[in-house]
Formats: sequence, C-alpha cells, structure tokens
Amino acid sequence: MKSLKSLIDQFGEPDILIDSCNATYKRYAIWGFSEILQLKDSGLYLDDILINQNIEDFFQSTVDRWKKELTGQPIACAGFLSYEFKNHLLKHIDFKKKLDDGFPYFWFCKPKKVEEYNANDFDKVSTKKLNLVNDIIDIKKYQSKIESIKNYLYNGDVYQINFTDKKILSDFHKNNTFDLYSKIRQSAKPKEGFFLKTENFDILSLSPESFVKVKNGLIETYPIKGTRPNSEDQKLNTKLKLELQNSIKDKAEHLMIVDLLRNDLGKICELKSIKVENLYQVKTFKTVHHMVSKVKGKLKNNINEFKLFQALFPGGSITGAPKESAIKIIDELENEPRKIYTGSAGYITSNGNMMFNICIRTLLRDKDRFEYGIGGGIVWDSDSNEEWNEAQQKSKILEPLL
Repeated sequence: MKSLKSLIDQFGEPDILIDSCNATYKRYAIWGFSEILQLKDSGLYLDDILINQNIEDFFQSTVDRWKKELTGQPIACAGFLSYEFKNHLLKHIDFKKKLDDGFPYFWFCKPKKVEEYNANDFDKVSTKKLNLVNDIIDIKKYQSKIESIKNYLYNGDVYQINFTDKKILSDFHKNNTFDLYSKIRQSAKPKEGFFLKTENFDILSLSPESFVKVKNGLIETYPIKGTRPNSEDQKLNTKLKLELQNSIKDKAEHLMIVDLLRNDLGKICELKSIKVENLYQVKTFKTVHHMVSKVKGKLKNNINEFKLFQALFPGGSITGAPKESAIKIIDELENEPRKIYTGSAGYITSNGNMMFNICIRTLLRDKDRFEYGIGGGIVWDSDSNEEWNEAQQKSKILEPLL
C-alpha cells in the first residue's frame, strides 16, 4: 500500500478522501470525476445536462451503471446527501427551508482514479488562522429555543428534538482546504472522515459517527447520543465517563434513537433479523466522550441504494423522535438550512457495499465563508446551560484553525 505523500507527489492533491484513523478501516484517495450526478434546486443534472426524469429511477440507474463500469475499481460511486435532501424524500411535508442553486441536495461522482493509502501518513502543515464571524446564538436566545422545544414535548408532539445552530467563519488568507483538513485531522482523529473539493464548495468532515455500513447484504448503523467533555485531567475524565455511563437521562435519550433506528431498519430488513449490540457503550474521541450503540440487520433482497436512503435518511440521532414530527419542528425552529451538516457522505462499491458517515464535526466552505454546525438532543429534563456548553464543546476541534 502506498503512502498518501507518495500518491500526492505522483498525482497531486486528491479531490476526495475517504478517511479514518481507525486501523481496521480502509482509506481511499480519489482524483478526478468522470461524471457528476447532482440534485439542485433547479433540477437533476448529470454533469451540466438537465435530466427530466424521475429522481429515484435516474439516480438508481446511474449508480447501477457506474457499478457495472467500474468493477475493477474499489469505489464505483462517492458523494454526499445534504440534510435538506429530506425535502425530496418527504414530499408530503411543506418544508420552509430549501437550498439555493449553489449547493446541491445530493452530489455523487463516478471516480476516475482511486488509490488506497496508509492511515497515519499526513504531513504536518501550517495554516493561517480562520476568523470567527458569528458564533452560535447566545445563551438567552438558546434558552428561548429550548423552552419552545419543551412546549412541543409537553404537548406530546415529540419525545426528543435535535436542535442545531452554526458558527460562521471567514478565511481572509484563502487557505488550501486540503491543508485545513490535514491540520484538524492531527488532533481530531476522525473515525468516519470525508474530504471533498469542488469548484463551488469544499467539505471537511471529521465525523466520529457512522450513518450506515453495508457488506454482503448485512447492514449496520451506530447511533451516537449522549456526550461529555474529554478532559486532560485523568481523575476528572474518569468521573465524566462514569457520569455519562450512569446517566439515566442520557440512556433514555439514547434508547429513543436506538428504537427509532430499529424501526427504520425494519422497513428494509428481513423479519426478526434486527439486533442491538453494545447498548450504551461509552467511546472516547479527541474532545468528547460519546454513548454509542450498534443496530444491525439483514437487508431484503430487493433493497437498492435509493430505497435504503429513503428508509433511513436523515439519521435519527440528528433529528429526534418521532422522526417526521421532529423534522417538522426543526424546520420551524432553526435559522438556516443545515446543508451538509447532519447529512451523510461516503461511497458505494461495485458489489453494492456501502459506507456513509453522518456529517457532524464538519466544516463546509460555501462560496466565501465557512460553516460549522453544532447540535444536541433536547428532552424534557434538558438544562439549557448544559446543552449550550455541550454545543460549544463540540466545536473544540476547530481550535487549531482559530
């Protein structure tokens, strides 16, 4: 296997990275796109050609064709779903927040060149500082949002809402976004990393969370719900981990999402094949501890990629429960479209295996600004101050850039 440095020396900086600091994961670099399929507000496009066909049918026929044409390559299709792709999956809901034509609802490519690379082979880079233009809403406005959510909870409309906001950053120095990704990677150590550079936008996803993995007809998802800071003080850190492990509130919040995902998988999996493993397991990441479980099942024979997305997207851990009710309330409460934040990025192989993350801990360059979304699950006994502080803790991975 070649080093990433030697591949960059040979081919230049990659356009896409499927990245991970997990030793058991494979990592791929991609150079060039033979074709690009994207859904924009103005319509469905294959390269620059407007396609006047059913979105589901054309998406699936295109992906199936790429899979046949790239049987000798490790990746047949790579790309992402924006959170707002839900607008096209849930057409019976009249969503207020839509994307302008500058950012797509989904974007997928047929890769030209794919190479596997070593895990820990990123050069140490120096970058110039980004500037924070707008922080998330202040604590008073945050408290008001939480009170609104609790009214919905009190009325029985939902059990949990994942409320999010975003930081806006500027880059007067026009940093190379591959260098920015490499810089954050040194400290963030992503498990489900994804980098994409295009002419109009770049995605730098240092995600710890898996949306879905499919291998040989078996499907797995790993919901994250429940967070504590990761402290450099070892005694305090042990206390924080135990606090999360024993938290009745966090376990209740987590179980809601596990049950939601069991229900979602039930739409596409064989009867009685769905199992939950490692319920409430606490895993440690660079800046936080998270509660993570594994939900798995065996796919029915007729399930293709689009049907899988229809059943599962967007992920339950970043919406709330029940999902549709939560999504409607999120559309009312949040100030802007989420775009890539809490969407999903990954790849599909020629034999139908898939790996997609949930795009949290994700920085988006869109036009002349950077966006970094932050959120958390709100339930009846959530404390506004604690939730606001937790949101700020989730932005700690940006510190090397600020």
